[in-house]
Amino acid sequence: MREAEIKLALTHHLAASLPGEPFHFLEEVELNGGEIRADYVQVKDMHCYEIKSEADSLKRLIGQGSRYARVFDQITLVTAERHLNKAMPMLPPWWGVMVVPEEAGKAFKQVRKAKPNKRHEPDMLATLLKREEALQILGELGITRGFKSKSLYIIHAKVAELLSLSELKGRVRQCLLDRAKTSISTAL
Repeated sequence: MREAEIKLALTHHLAASLPGEPFHFLEEVELNGGEIRADYVQVKDMHCYEIKSEADSLKRLIGQGSRYARVFDQITLVTAERHLNKAMPMLPPWWGVMVVPEEAGKAFKQVRKAKPNKRHEPDMLATLLKREEALQILGELGITRGFKSKSLYIIHAKVAELLSLSELKGRVRQCLLDRAKTSISTAL
């Protein structure tokens, strides 16, 4: 399956595992000013799913993973069977691993369930915010003077400096949830 097909199958798989609950997700979530993108994020649990299809390479997996570990509550590699043996030693033990079904309509195979991440970094977590979201947070804190013209990196750094980690996690989650609710990325 190609990445787009995997994302669709993953959406159905995850939505089916949470019947009766709203299921919100976003695709291609930017971190660090767009330097890196998380393939698929289930917003409620801040669970990042990194997809490696049959045609993908694992070259960037370690770099992606180290950045995801600073931001997301859980991370799961969703990979083609052919990558499994090579990927497993590259991953921290708290990452989940799922194998993509070889045919559409078949079930994903859960190799390892994701465990909670405890390595959040406020500076990196703030980079999930878009400019207008970060400025809105600063505005609510009464700090807007001079920031509207600053670079996004400076705005993110200020938000990370002013909020506790738990407050920042809550604000980022809410911003992503608001984005998911207004996008087409909301499963039934």
